[in-house]
Parts: sequence; C-alpha cells; structure tokens
Amino acid sequence: MKKSLLIVASVVLSLFASAQTSHSVTVGSGMTYTPNQLTIVSGDNVTFTSGGGTHDVNFSTNSITGVSFDNPADIEYLPIQGAGLMGTITFDVPGTYNYDCSVYGHASMGMVGQVVVNASASNTVVDVIVGSPDHTTLEAAVIAAGLAETLSGDGPFTVFAPTDAAFALLAEGTLEYLLANTGALTSILTHHVYGGIALSTDLSDGMMVTTLAGTSLTVSITDEGVYIDNAMVTVANIEADNGVVHVIDAVLIPTEEETNTVVDVIVGSPDHTTLEAAVIAAGIVGTLSGDGPFTVFAPTDAAFALLPEGTVEDLLADPTGALTSILTHHVYGGIALSTDLSDGMMVTTLAGTSLTVSITDEGVYIDNAMVTVANIETDNGVVHVIDAVLLPANLSIDESLTIENGQYLYSVDVLGKRIKRTTLNKIIFDIYSSGNAVKRFSNK
Repeated sequence: MKKSLLIVASVVLSLFASAQTSHSVTVGSGMTYTPNQLTIVSGDNVTFTSGGGTHDVNFSTNSITGVSFDNPADIEYLPIQGAGLMGTITFDVPGTYNYDCSVYGHASMGMVGQVVVNASASNTVVDVIVGSPDHTTLEAAVIAAGLAETLSGDGPFTVFAPTDAAFALLAEGTLEYLLANTGALTSILTHHVYGGIALSTDLSDGMMVTTLAGTSLTVSITDEGVYIDNAMVTVANIEADNGVVHVIDAVLIPTEEETNTVVDVIVGSPDHTTLEAAVIAAGIVGTLSGDGPFTVFAPTDAAFALLPEGTVEDLLADPTGALTSILTHHVYGGIALSTDLSDGMMVTTLAGTSLTVSITDEGVYIDNAMVTVANIETDNGVVHVIDAVLLPANLSIDESLTIENGQYLYSVDVLGKRIKRTTLNKIIFDIYSSGNAVKRFSNK
C-alpha cells in the first residue's frame, strides 16, 4: 500500500525535476564565457563546462578592481580546473550576479560574465490546474464559480483535481447544469478542497478530510492505490506555492446529509399532503427548515377536507395572504411537548395569535382540534397531529345555505357530539330534515 503511494510520489518528484530549467555556460572558449550574459528564472540551474585551458568561476571579488561583486546571495565558487565539467549552480534568489575568471589576468582579457535572475512566476494551485492539459474542464469550472482568486490566495490548499475524463463520466447534462448554476458548482468545487496541506505522507486509511464546503471526504488506502471517496489518486503531491494538488479520476459529489425538520415530517407523512402543498405554496419551507425551534400543530388531509368546499383552493390561490396567516397560526416558536401543555394554557403563534389548550378526559385539544398523535420530535422542534384546521379569530369561513335543506334539526361538532348552533370557533355541522349536513366555521 505505502509502496504504491511512494511510487506515485516519486513519479511526481521526477516530473518536477525535469520541469526545472537548466542552462549551460562554456568557459574559456576564446577567452570568454559563452554566453557571457544569461537571463534565467529563480530556481533555474546553470552548468559551467570548461572548453579547455585553466579557468575558474569567481563570484566573490572583482579580479580587475578588487572590489566585492556584492551579489544578491553567496554563490559557490567553482575552482580552477582544465577541460571538463566544472559544476552546476542553482540560483534561488532573484537579482543580478556578476562573476569572472581570477586566473592569470583572464578577467582583464574579457573573461567576465553576468547572470540575471528574475523572480519566478507564481505557482499556485490554480496555476497548476491552468497549466495542465488534462484539467481544462476544471479550469473552466473554477473560473465560472469565481474561485480563481480565492484559490490563488495564501491558502494553504489541498486540491483533489478531477481530470477532463473524470468530468466526462458525469451524467449527460450535469456539467452544463453546474456551469449555469454557480451555487451548485461552488458547492461541488469546494467539496474538492481541503484548507490545509495534505501530502501523500499525511494521508492514512480511514482518515476523514473536512473540505471548504464543510463536507467530509474519506481516504481509503488499498493494494490498488489511494482513494478519496470513490476517486483514485492517479498523480500525487504536485506542490504549489500555496498548497498541493492531487489528480483524481472521478468527480467528488457531496452526499446530501439527511435532515429531520418539522418540514421533513410533514413531507414524509401520507396524511399531510394538503398541508405540504400549503406550506410550499406559502413559501415558508425555508423558515420551517431553519434552526427554530418550532412546535407545529399539523392538520391532516381529513381535517382540511372538513373545510367548506372550495376553501382550500381559495387559500392556495392567495398564498401570501390568508394561507400564510392560517399556517403560521399553527406554529409556536418554541418547543411544546405534550408534557409542557396544561389545561387553559395559551400558546402564542408565529402569526401573533393565540391558541388555547384544553385537557379533558377525552384528550388534548388545541382550540377546537384534538391532538391525535403527539410528540413527533425533530431536529428543529416537534410536530403534533391534529384533526381540524385552526382558524385565526379574525377569519370567518361560513358556507351559504343556498340549497333546499328543509328544517334545521340540530348541530354537531367534528366528533359527532351535539353542540349549540351558536357555538363559536369550532367546525360545526348543521343537520337538516332533508338529510343534508352543512359544515361551517364561525367566529361571529
């Protein structure tokens, strides 16, 4: 396992060695250095070879004036020798370096030279991606998401970089969708970045890596190689000035974490499809999916069916008005378990209205609605199922008596118990001699 990882690392290091530019200077050809002036980049090598005669390469003191060259950094002196390789010098510090041959007055005969060392171009993780012929899609994605500047910063960053071939493995249309939706694209790209340095030697089997997206990646090390989630590391340890890049053969897709909010309970219930549609129409899914806490008194589909005909349709047609008022009238901004409720207790809702708790031998009532299932606990609150829709006191729903009902006989509530016809704030069924039953809600 470790052997496989080290092989990959050694391949990368050899690539870096070959990428380091080398230059050559011939010493003593025509009593000169050829070329006698050389411009290179910081980190480059210069190899000096004597073409014959006896010479040296002196970076210390000007052999003609006796004054120090005062070069930007101390450079190794290549001693006197005849034909052959004299040595290789790496110039890491930018600046202008002067040198000459201190042998037999050769400097005064023209054996002087100069090396101009320019600062190397930036080599960020973004530069690695941009400079790779196998990462054109990743480059386009990073630019589209506006992350190029971030990933060119100080970091450090560890980037797990999927190749063009990896992006091609995504389902048809996925890449186009991502490039057109910067939010989703940013989430996926930052899922590929760790905010620190993680070289191959820092990785271990089973290790969890937290990404800039706040998600986690799992490291697996097998006899076949190193995997980040389901993606194999094909090239490791491409070091940059602000981090390291590991090439991988698949795009890492964040796994959506399961949630258990009051909204999830409603959506997952086969008995609350009307409430689900209402919550979505009113645009309060985001609110009720938040931190909360919330206590939701959730009327069932059967409860909504007790409203006068056409009422639900009318409410859904006015989602920001009456519908929102009614829905928020069912929500308390806190935790109220069954053990927290007491007879006569008043509960203030998100609508700014009040609900009255009644506890009888038959059960627990919230206004006129009976709690049929209590204490469905969630990550952000609790849900109590109720058998009637709770209507704010300032809202009246009454069905007109336009049909030929015959003589009024009596009224019952949703449980079939006889009640006064003048009862307020309850769903009432008026029974007539014709056999018709008119359901209504009245608060006045």
